[in-house]
Amino acid sequence: MSALTHLEQSVLHAFLDGAHPALEALRDQLPGLLVLRRSATPTAFSTVLRPDRGAPRAPIRARRAVLDDLYADIPGLSGSASFALFVEDGWLARLEGSTSGGEPWPPDVAGFTLHHDDPERDLSDLDPFPG
Repeated sequence: MSALTHLEQSVLHAFLDGAHPALEALRDQLPGLLVLRRSATPTAFSTVLRPDRGAPRAPIRARRAVLDDLYADIPGLSGSASFALFVEDGWLARLEGSTSGGEPWPPDVAGFTLHHDDPERDLSDLDPFPG
């Protein structure tokens, strides 16, 4: 198991930014978050995550939720990179990233900037159990 990279940490924090109750619970899973494994191709990566089981489970109605509204401008890429965060049974499960147009990741991603595709994010997949 290994630690998150700077890019992974930044992407997770950007995905989980906001006032939605599920985002708050998912942010509580960040301390002690472990990387179980990583896989990568020249144009994409997948990072399997494991939160500390002492962290609270997010009260999400859907068994699986995907946040996929985050993009990065990275020096050395002519296009952008896109990201998806998978939440399974209320737990942070996997982070994926890919470049656009089949362009390979640059050797150094320093200097990236993150942005959501729409400031009015659709977080309905994260809605809690009916109360």
